[in-house]
Amino acid sequence: MEIASLGALRQYQNAQTALKPEMAPKATVKTSGEENSIAKGVEEFSEVFKAAEQSVQGFAAGTADAHSVVEAMANAELALETAVTVRNRVVEAYQELLRMPV
Repeated sequence: MEIASLGALRQYQNAQTALKPEMAPKATVKTSGEENSIAKGVEEFSEVFKAAEQSVQGFAAGTADAHSVVEAMANAELALETAVTVRNRVVEAYQELLRMPV
């Protein structure tokens, strides 16, 4: 196993503990007849990690090939990096608002 995949696995494990079912936000918020895009994004983010977990479990059981596991882990790593980047941008924008004179 490569070092990069170990980093992705570690990030996945951290994200999995953060997305426990009792702590996951509900995607029931509606805005003018459509789902809230943030709730939808969180749900899609969670689905990527569920797919990666199923792929790894399938590989452990012998029903999935290594290529699908690597692909699922790469998708999960990309999703996590994207979420972290979005969070950083939101925090940066909020801090910029706090610095504005009133």
